[in-house]
Amino acid sequence: MSLIKVGIIVEIFLFIGVFLWVRKLTIKKGRQPSLSKKTIKNLKF
Repeated sequence: MSLIKVGIIVEIFLFIGVFLWVRKLTIKKGRQPSLSKKTIKNLKF
């Protein structure tokens, strides 16, 4: 039972970490829209 509980806790912490990491990435994209648009234009051309 203890190993199962530890595994569940580890999975919860990993899920929270991934969620926060994705939030940081989306915040960075929101703060710098001009740079992302420039890179998209460069990729198109």
